[in-house]
Amino acid sequence: MTLTLTAAEAAKILKVSTYTLYELVKRGELPAHRIGRQLRIDPAVLEHYLHGTMSNYNTPPAVTPSTTSEVMSSNVAGLPIIRFIGSHDPIVELLFEFLKHSPLPVQFSVSYKGSLNGLIALYCREAEITGMHLWDNASKEYNISHVKHVIADESVSIVNLVQREQGFIVAPGNPFDLHTWDDLTKQGVRFINRQKGSGTRLRLDSYLQTEEISPDRILGYGNEETTHSALACLIANGQADVGVGVKAAAHRLGLDFIPLFQERYDLVALGQTTKTIGWKQLVTVLNSPGFIQAINQQNGYDTSLTGKILYSC
Repeated sequence: MTLTLTAAEAAKILKVSTYTLYELVKRGELPAHRIGRQLRIDPAVLEHYLHGTMSNYNTPPAVTPSTTSEVMSSNVAGLPIIRFIGSHDPIVELLFEFLKHSPLPVQFSVSYKGSLNGLIALYCREAEITGMHLWDNASKEYNISHVKHVIADESVSIVNLVQREQGFIVAPGNPFDLHTWDDLTKQGVRFINRQKGSGTRLRLDSYLQTEEISPDRILGYGNEETTHSALACLIANGQADVGVGVKAAAHRLGLDFIPLFQERYDLVALGQTTKTIGWKQLVTVLNSPGFIQAINQQNGYDTSLTGKILYSC
């Protein structure tokens, strides 16, 4: 499994429009592939493109103009559809790849809008599933209290996807010697943040409040990215010095990782969704030895709770 960037994220890093990026893909200048119906670009490919070393990089065949249009096409009739809106993690993409090739194939659409926005989307019936990692200081627990508060009068199920490490993603050698939250205020350190409403952003803000560190003291606090992959890519390109993200994103691009905390990433669905073929197939995949093995091949993940139902009412 590789961490990937969306077309919009790649375009932002290249400082071009999304239209121009699609043209680069169509011309075969920038290799890309699909995850579900969406265009995805390997951060390592983007690195080589930025530095003019594409000839040194062995890539799979680029997406052709016809397959590029398929990325934006409508759903294939007859297959169960799962709309996912929630927090980003590379394991989400891995999960839906497994679903695509399962005995009962499941179609999906994925939108990374953060844990809080994903939970609201679930409540508003804009998604069948959300993925979240929202910490609650009062209960010292992830997700359950937030789900109970937002979805108070409906049946809901919470199943664990994975437990993971989060920490500082920094350049090789950790040139600014960053180890604590207060180190983010060091002179000259350029921070790249996650978007408002993401679980990572909320956890960061909680730590800053506890440590009495004003965001105004952090250079780049207002600069945001929506995925761990895009954040790591900016650091690899020298456009930022540090961000908070998952270990797998750092490892993929040869960056250093300074662990800060562990957290639980869960999938949440309303009761009516849990009765569908799509959800049942998803739970089957979560508990399959092949999927567990694929996660364990990545860096910074713990599968001891993967596939376990943590809450149901």
